[in-house]
Amino acid sequence: MENSRIISLIGGIVLIVSAFLPFYYFIDGIYSLFQITLAVLTNFTNNSVMQTFLLQVNPSYGMAAMILALIVAGFMLLSIGGLIAIFRKAGGSIAGPAGMIVLTLAGFLYFKNLSIGLLSIGFYTGWLGAIMCIIGGVISPNKDKTKINVSVSQQQNVTTGSSPYTVTSPENIQQNKDAKFCNKCGHQNKSDTFFCANCGNKLQL
Repeated sequence: MENSRIISLIGGIVLIVSAFLPFYYFIDGIYSLFQITLAVLTNFTNNSVMQTFLLQVNPSYGMAAMILALIVAGFMLLSIGGLIAIFRKAGGSIAGPAGMIVLTLAGFLYFKNLSIGLLSIGFYTGWLGAIMCIIGGVISPNKDKTKINVSVSQQQNVTTGSSPYTVTSPENIQQNKDAKFCNKCGHQNKSDTFFCANCGNKLQL
């Protein structure tokens, strides 16, 4: 197994685990992304509960809804990015890093200032997994793509019956044998010419 594959695999596992770890302080305690997302989805159709929930997040309904939407989207991106990084044959995944950017933005909008005391282990673990996925994607070689291109090229040669080598016909061999080559510029001239058609040098008989 290649190093890039190992890094991406570990990064994907770390991303998924981070979504279930305590992430950051939210309303009245430190919760994981899974807990916050579950609370939003289970109460989404209950208007009274959601209104109270939104007011606890932010006095502005619009800002509160944006923060919750970013948190839910970040949870989804972390989960999907982690699965892609685990099961993908090569490289990493940009979904995980994108999820952490979204979650960092959500935290900044909620806290107004991201301080260490408001963040928990899940936040740092998520960024660790995101960085590992980025590294795995950057150092991943494109060997599989090269093999596919070579295989397709060989298949085309077999199908069309073409050969990668140039075959010289007997007529061309005879023509080259009778031709006169200029000893000055090397140009090939017809056998019945006395001066080079390229440089004008007198040809040897």
